[in-house]
Amino acid sequence: MTITHFYFNDTIPYCTPTQWKDKVGFFSSVMVFGITALICFIFTMIIAFKYNSVKVFNRKIRTQNISNTMWIIYFLTFGVKSTLETVRYAISTEPNIITDADAILFLISLVLQGVSAFGLSLSLNHQRKYRSSAPPTAPAPVDNEPLLGKSDHIIKMISVSEIFFFCLFIIYLVFLYLATRFNEKAHLGSKSEIFTYMFLGIYIVQRIPVIVLANTIVAHRNGNEGPSRQSKAILMIAAILHLANGIPLFAWAQLLGSQACLHQTLISWVDIVSIFNVVSLILFFWFLRAEYLRNMEECIWTTVSQIQDTFDFRRF
Repeated sequence: MTITHFYFNDTIPYCTPTQWKDKVGFFSSVMVFGITALICFIFTMIIAFKYNSVKVFNRKIRTQNISNTMWIIYFLTFGVKSTLETVRYAISTEPNIITDADAILFLISLVLQGVSAFGLSLSLNHQRKYRSSAPPTAPAPVDNEPLLGKSDHIIKMISVSEIFFFCLFIIYLVFLYLATRFNEKAHLGSKSEIFTYMFLGIYIVQRIPVIVLANTIVAHRNGNEGPSRQSKAILMIAAILHLANGIPLFAWAQLLGSQACLHQTLISWVDIVSIFNVVSLILFFWFLRAEYLRNMEECIWTTVSQIQDTFDFRRF
């Protein structure tokens, strides 16, 4: 059994200008995935160094209200996945030819796709718990703490919903294994297609929490607290555009046609679906930035108030 046995991806549209066909395969897809990866890595760096803590008296403070660690995991994972997709389509200079490298990159990207969906669910659930309905949490210095915090503190914060998201991710991996292990041909029409459809089902189900959480955040009202109307609108649009990611690209290729190239083979309908994902990434970043700025001032004032209550400055 060869590695290419574990491959059930139908070819996406081969949209490549004539002058590039001998150099870069799937030119339009390479460009879209490359730009996506770059955007994700830029957002990851910005969030990690600028939007994940505040500085009070030369000390870094991070509360649950301003922590964006889950968003870092989401953008980083999506960036790595997009990088692998860029490499995969760049080295595939001929359509319908499956190599071991192509199959390996394909499987890794699907695993990372599941991780990114898990990370996005955790990010939006964190927003729901600590920014949209919960009161401000007590700040804590993070100068010497790891990005994810202490293990015992993490265990205490785990909720039933987060366990549910993790279970969905595990089921996703199990169905991915079944779909690849028992696949016999590289298209959806094989006699073992039932496993592929089972995988597609859990692929879609794993993304349902994203739209549910977004609706919950948007619908929640708590006076003047919580996200602004503009932020809620941005989040809702991002979640709707993210629905395009609820179906894998090889399934989109089946629905739209593998020859669906537009504008003189420069781009395809499948690439447009990927562009929707790029727009949703930008809107998600816009939303988390707005929420960080909204909670930052409150975090600083809470910290200063606690310092004033703890120390008697009249002695100095």
